[in-house]
Amino acid sequence: MPVRFSADSVPFCLYGTKEAHERDNGNLGKAHDIGKAFADALLSEGGFAFEKNSASDFEARNRSILFAFTADRVLDTFMPNHIIARSAQNEFFDEIRRRNIGLYESVSRSGAFSMYLLCRRSGDGRYIGVGKVFAGVVRRPEDAKAEQSGDELYRKYFDYCIEHIKNIEFAF
Repeated sequence: MPVRFSADSVPFCLYGTKEAHERDNGNLGKAHDIGKAFADALLSEGGFAFEKNSASDFEARNRSILFAFTADRVLDTFMPNHIIARSAQNEFFDEIRRRNIGLYESVSRSGAFSMYLLCRRSGDGRYIGVGKVFAGVVRRPEDAKAEQSGDELYRKYFDYCIEHIKNIEFAF
C-alpha cells in the first residue's frame, strides 16, 4: 500500500518545500484561478460589487469591503491547507489592486474588516452577526433593513464562493 501524505505533512526531503509540492501538483495554479474568479465575481460589470461610482458611494464601498472579508474568510476556512489559502487570498487582493486601486485602498485601510472578524462563527464556517456590523459600518445602527441587507449580501457571496470551491478538485 503506497504511503499518502497530506500537503501539510509532506516531508521536506521528499519535495524540498511544501510550496514546491503544491506548485508541482497544480494546486497553486488552481488557487490563483479561485482568487481571480472571486475578484472577477465582484468587479465585473453586473458582479456583486460592480458600481460605476463606487469610489464616491460610501455604502457601495462598504458593501465591497464586506465582500472582500467574505472571500478572505471563505478562502482561509475552506481551502485544503494554508499554502493554498494564502495563494488564493494573495491573488484575490492583487486582482482587486490591479483593477480598482481605490477599492483596494479602502479595504486595506478599513476598520470594518476587523469588526467583521469579531463576529462569532457557526459550525458551518459562516459568521453570525455580519448584518448588524454592516449596519453600523454604513452608519445605520439599529436599522433592521440595513442589518438584513448586510446578512443577505454576505450570505449570497458566501454561497457563491462555496459553490465555486466545490467544483475544484485539488491534488493530494
